[in-house]
Amino acid sequence: KLHAALGDMVTAVATGYGSIDLIMPGVHKANGLRILQQRWGIEDHEVVAFGDSGNDIEMLQHAGFGFAMANAREDVKAVASHHAPHNNEEGVLQIIDKVLNREAPFA
Repeated sequence: KLHAALGDMVTAVATGYGSIDLIMPGVHKANGLRILQQRWGIEDHEVVAFGDSGNDIEMLQHAGFGFAMANAREDVKAVASHHAPHNNEEGVLQIIDKVLNREAPFA
């Protein structure tokens, strides 16, 4: 209903826990990453991102290493290039540990 009511002004994205983000076109986490990358000279293939909800999709597609959490929605898992363990299993920490130890897929 929101898409019909709001048209192209905003996109309604489910973020989990019964919440919805209203996102203006072109304003999403991937654009935030691009701004930071330009500032610090970081290439796309050097970016590691984690997500579990609809508002993470563009960011996961943009990042060289886009990790969907095991507890992520199915549409998020479908676009991610990599998968991480569940949030309750410290999935992000497990992947950061792999980055720091240069383990696959970061070897």
